[in-house]
Amino acid sequence: MDRTPGYGEFRSTRARAWSVAALLALAACGQGGGSPVAPEPATPSALRPRAAHASALSSGANCPETGVHARHLNMFACSTCHPTGATFGFDVPYTFPGGTTTTGGTIALHTATTPTTCTVACHSPKGGPAKAVAWDAVGPLACVDCHATTSLPSGHPSVAANATRSDCERCHTLGNHLGGTVALVAHEPAWVDQASPAFHAFQANAGLGACQDCHGADLSGGAASSACASCHDVGLPAGIASWKVNCVMCHGGTETASGAPPKATWGNAADGVRVGAHTLHGAGSAIAPAYDCGVCHVKPADALAGGHVDGGTAELTFSGVAIARNAVPAWDRATATCSNVYCHGGTLGGGTKTAPVWTRVGLGEAACGTCHGLPPPSPHPTVAADLTRCASCHPDTMDAAGSVIAPAAGGKHLDGLVQASGGHPAGWMDSASAGFHAYSANAGIAGCQGCHGTNLDGVGGSATTSCATCHGAGWRTNCLMCHGGVANTTGAPPTGTWGHETDALRVGAHTSHVTASPVAVAYDCTECHAKPSDALAAGHVDGSTVTVTWGARAKTGGATPAWDRATGTCAATYCHGNYGGTYTYFFFDGYYSVAYAGKRAAPRWSDGPTTCGSCHGSPPATGTWHLGGHGGGNNCDLCHPDANATGTAITNTALHLNGVVDVGAAWDSSCFNCH
Repeated sequence: MDRTPGYGEFRSTRARAWSVAALLALAACGQGGGSPVAPEPATPSALRPRAAHASALSSGANCPETGVHARHLNMFACSTCHPTGATFGFDVPYTFPGGTTTTGGTIALHTATTPTTCTVACHSPKGGPAKAVAWDAVGPLACVDCHATTSLPSGHPSVAANATRSDCERCHTLGNHLGGTVALVAHEPAWVDQASPAFHAFQANAGLGACQDCHGADLSGGAASSACASCHDVGLPAGIASWKVNCVMCHGGTETASGAPPKATWGNAADGVRVGAHTLHGAGSAIAPAYDCGVCHVKPADALAGGHVDGGTAELTFSGVAIARNAVPAWDRATATCSNVYCHGGTLGGGTKTAPVWTRVGLGEAACGTCHGLPPPSPHPTVAADLTRCASCHPDTMDAAGSVIAPAAGGKHLDGLVQASGGHPAGWMDSASAGFHAYSANAGIAGCQGCHGTNLDGVGGSATTSCATCHGAGWRTNCLMCHGGVANTTGAPPTGTWGHETDALRVGAHTSHVTASPVAVAYDCTECHAKPSDALAAGHVDGSTVTVTWGARAKTGGATPAWDRATGTCAATYCHGNYGGTYTYFFFDGYYSVAYAGKRAAPRWSDGPTTCGSCHGSPPATGTWHLGGHGGGNNCDLCHPDANATGTAITNTALHLNGVVDVGAAWDSSCFNCH
C-alpha cells in the first residue's frame, strides 16, 4: 500500500525524519508524476545547510518544482513556508527591510488540473493587491507579476500592465533585489561630457520621455532625486529665473540673446532649415524690426511645454504682422519657403520674391522690390520708379535719399500698416484750417479712395488708415457729421458743408421742411430728393449737387413738380398749391358742385416762411362760402376742423396738406341764422 506521509506523521516523534525538501517535493508532485526524493534518516531538515537541500531537490529531475525550491532556499528559511515540518502556511513571518511581511499569506495545494499557488506579500509588495502565483510558473517572473502597476510610489513613471523585465531594467538594476533599497541604473561618465556624442543633451533633444521616467515629469528630481536645475540653474542670464525659460541655453546666445538659433540644436546639426534666417528675423535689420518668435510659430511657455522638445520640428502658426491685412501665410519645409505672408508682400502686389527661401540668408530675398512693386500696382498712384519720391507720401518709412528709415531709428516700415501720412497739405487734420481734409473729401471722394480704399476703411488701398479711426464705426450713416446738428438733429444742413458755405441753396428751407412747423408735419428727405443709404452711396458726395427726385406728397393729385436751380424755385408741387378739383355737397334742394384750385405757387427755396395766402387765397376764392357770408369769411373753423376761429393758424397739421379737402361743419349758433 502506498503511504504518502501526512501531516500527522510529521507530528509523531516516532516518524522517520524525512528531509523537508523531499517532503515538499512529494507534496508538490505526489499526484502529478515524477520521481520524488527518497526519505532519508538524517539530521533534521531545519538544521541542514541550504545547499544540501538544493542538492537533494536536484535529484528529482522530473519534478518541475525543484528549481523553484532552490531559488526560495537561497533567500528564506524552510520555516517561512513550512512552520512545522510538512505543514503549509506563513505562521513564522518573514519581514523584508521595507516593512513588507509574509504574515497572512495562503497556500492552495494543487489539484489534478491546477498547480499549487501561494498568495503572499513577497509577490505583492508595498501594499499592492494580493496576487496568486503558481508554484510551477516559468521564471524569471516579470516585474509586474509582483509589483502592481497601480500601487507604485507617487511620482513613479507610468508603467504598462504588460511591461517586461527589460522595460523596468531601463531604470532599475536587480542588485540586492529584496534588500529594501531601490537600485537605479547609473549614467555613463560621458553623459555630462559636452564633447562626447553621448552627452545627455542629444538624448533630451531626441525626446524627454526617457529623462522624465527617472527625473519626474517636470525634471525636478523624480525617483532619481536629481533635478536638471542643480546644474542648469547655475549662472543664469540676468532676469532669467529658471533654466526652463532660458531660451539661449539651447537656442543661441552666441550671435544674439533672443534665443533665435545661430546653430542647430544637438543631433540636428545637418538640418540647415532649423537655422536659416532666425537671427535676422529675431534681431531685426535695416528694413525690418526685430520680430518675436510667436510671429511665425508657437512660442512655448517653457522648455517642457507640449510639443516643444518632443514635437519633432517647430509648429508653424503665423500671427501678428505675418497675417496683417488679411494675409493667409503658408510654409513649405521641403522647399524651405514661406509664402503669402504680409512681411514679404503677400497682400501688397508687384513683388518679385513673395515666397522667399528661408536658408538663402543675405542673398537678396528681401531686397527693395521683392515684396512690393516699385511702385506698387493700383490702387497705388502711378509714379516713376524713383525711390527718392517715396518720402513725399511715406515720410515715416522713407527718407529723402530713397532709403528705408530703420525701425530701430523710429521708422515704421513693416509694422503691419501702410504708412501714407505724407502728401497731405498742412492742416489736413486741423478743422480750423483751409487745408482740412473735409474740403478735399467734399470736393470729390475718389481722391481719398485711391489710398484709403473704396469704402475708406483702409482695405484695398495703399494706406491702411480708416475714416472710422476718428469718426467712429457708424460714421457713414451719421448724417449730422456733415449735414447739420446745430439747428436740428435730422441732418438737414443749417450751414453749407465744407467748401460750399456761400451757396445759399444748399441750406435754404431745409430745416423748415424736415422739422414740424405751424402749418405742416415734418417731411422726410425723400419728399424732395434721393436719400442715400450712407455717405458713400453713388452720387452723394461725388454729385455736383443733390439729385432732386420728388416724393409721393409733392406729386399728390397728379402734380408734376419741377426744380430750377438757376432761379432757386420749385414749381408745380402739391404742397405749394398745385392742386384743383370739384367739391360736391348737398343742400336742401339737391347736390351742388363747386370748383376749387390752389395758387400754383413757385416759391424760392431761399425765401422766408410761407403764410396762409402763399399757396391758396386767404380765404380761397371758392363758391359762396368764402365771400364773407360765413362769419365774415375768415371763420375757417366753422367748416375746417384743422383751423382756428380767426383763420390765422392750423390747429391740426395732420389734416393740413394731406391731399384731401377736409370739411366738417361745426354748426356754430350763427349758422342757424340762415340754416
